[in-house]
Amino acid sequence: MNYNIITYCIYIPATIALSIWIAGSLHRNTKVFLLGRFHNNESLASSTNNLIQTGFYLIALGFSFMKMRVRNHGHLDQYQNYVYEQLVSTQQIIEELSLKIGSFTLVLGILLFMNFFIMLMIQKPKKPTRDSSYTINE
Repeated sequence: MNYNIITYCIYIPATIALSIWIAGSLHRNTKVFLLGRFHNNESLASSTNNLIQTGFYLIALGFSFMKMRVRNHGHLDQYQNYVYEQLVSTQQIIEELSLKIGSFTLVLGILLFMNFFIMLMIQKPKKPTRDSSYTINE
């Protein structure tokens, strides 16, 4: 039995499910915030929200797939190439998955807070105000 394949079969659905869950939560909760920032302009808030969600998916899933390779202990072969050993026990699968899914979850959390801070930096457009000290002389 190839334990690496089992690890992949657990890791891929887990990271996709986490990405979908977090992106959905981000999408739901960001829309209200963006409506306030864009003065209830529904189309602008909705399109911005969709772009944020798409970017989140691209970054999260891209990172997930980049980190997919199971790297257990290895050694250099006779040609000085690093050769990865196969996982050989259920314990190694659990340890490898905890490292991979844990680091992926941390990256998702960082992405979520980065999105939050970016949204906080979005300024509401200033409405023109009447300043009593400024008058137009006709």
